[in-house]
Amino acid sequence: MAFNVSILFRLISSYLLIIVVVLLSGLYTIWNLSEFNRLIRAVASYDTRMIQLAEECQETLYNANAAERKFFVAGDETYLRQFKDIEAALAGKLSELATLADTEKERALLEAIRASLVRYGALFDEMAARVGSGRIPADEAALYRIEQDLIVGDTGQNLRELARISSDAREEKLREIEALSVRNADAILISLVVAVVLMIAISILNTQSINVPISRLREKTKAVARGDFGDPLDIGSPPEIRELAAAFNTMCDRLRELDQMKIDYISHLSHELRTPLTAIREASSMLEEGLFTQMPEKQRELQTLIREGCERLIRSVTRLLDFSMMESGIMPLVVQEAPLRPLVERNLQRFSPVAQRKRIDMRLDIPSDLPLIRMDAEKIEVVVENLLSNALKFTPDDGHITVAARHLGDEKLVEVAVSDTGRGIPESGLKEVFEKFKRVDDGKGAVRGTGLGLAIVKHIIKAHGGRVWAQSELGKGSTFTFSLPA
Repeated sequence: MAFNVSILFRLISSYLLIIVVVLLSGLYTIWNLSEFNRLIRAVASYDTRMIQLAEECQETLYNANAAERKFFVAGDETYLRQFKDIEAALAGKLSELATLADTEKERALLEAIRASLVRYGALFDEMAARVGSGRIPADEAALYRIEQDLIVGDTGQNLRELARISSDAREEKLREIEALSVRNADAILISLVVAVVLMIAISILNTQSINVPISRLREKTKAVARGDFGDPLDIGSPPEIRELAAAFNTMCDRLRELDQMKIDYISHLSHELRTPLTAIREASSMLEEGLFTQMPEKQRELQTLIREGCERLIRSVTRLLDFSMMESGIMPLVVQEAPLRPLVERNLQRFSPVAQRKRIDMRLDIPSDLPLIRMDAEKIEVVVENLLSNALKFTPDDGHITVAARHLGDEKLVEVAVSDTGRGIPESGLKEVFEKFKRVDDGKGAVRGTGLGLAIVKHIIKAHGGRVWAQSELGKGSTFTFSLPA
């Protein structure tokens, strides 16, 4: 089941996922580098320095032992001062070692070394004081030497042990650094692989989710271009393409409807043209055969029939030509101020015979003080003619039709309404009734409109800067209203 999310959300989510993977990898790498730097600093600042100081302390200890021996052999005060200087330097190095020691074992060794050196110094000071007071017995000198050598040996051993511990710690940290480097490289490689795989997978999924519905839409477009409307296109996701498919389906429905309306209109137009042509052909055949040579009245009737048929044909063709010009936006207007009432009265008189046959009462409700209107009187007469013709066609016998007008002074408009008592138009068809080739079913089998009449009305009124609309209630009739600038 496809996720019903937009293309933008999919792309943002995909890129965010990749960014999160890269970000996590980066954070892990930064942590590793921080640990890496810590270990390097520990190796450089502590372990290496500890080893160096331990080795220096050993050398200093041996120098102190040498100065001590020289002092007792030569009795020279110079060697005494040299010993004291070396002793002070050794104490300073031990103090620095104490600041670097970070384990209990290192601190214990340093404490033992410090105690040994204190004992070493104390024995030296005691023996040096006796040198000044007289000769030291040989057995005491031998015991002193043995004890001092033991102290020097133990201290040297402890210093070597301290250096070894620091060396082991350094090696351990170096191994950790190497392991961190390997882990960091692995993490970078894994994150790179994951990011690439995600990018490929997401690209494929996004491409498929977009390309598949677009391909279906493209195939459907080709089918419609061939005239095959088929079933509606059903696309569930993504929403943008679903909306596009819905609009495409609406377009297909409209094209299918227009196609059917054109067929219906051509059929209707063919009937409109065939009827007068048939009448003209039959009447002219009768005249040609001389059937009524002795009956002048009958001949005049046939001639009138031919003339009316020609006029009907001319009106139908003129309507088509006018509509074609209107659709192309090149309808010429001859605008001048003219009264509306005479124009409406002429149309009422023209349709009076039809209204009388159907016993339809045609009423006129136009005030005498209605202002002049800037209009193309010929075009507006076509509007009134179409509206009256439409009203007569769909008003049953014994009904009535009203043509009313009023002046809207505040809006500087004249509003004209043609009302009938026909079956009415369903609400769903009120907007469609002005569309070309549109014929609206009233729900009871009757079809309202012939396809072009009301579309022509709409074009003419819009060209005058006005508007036209319809109001209707099924079973009670309809009102077609248009407004013109006054």
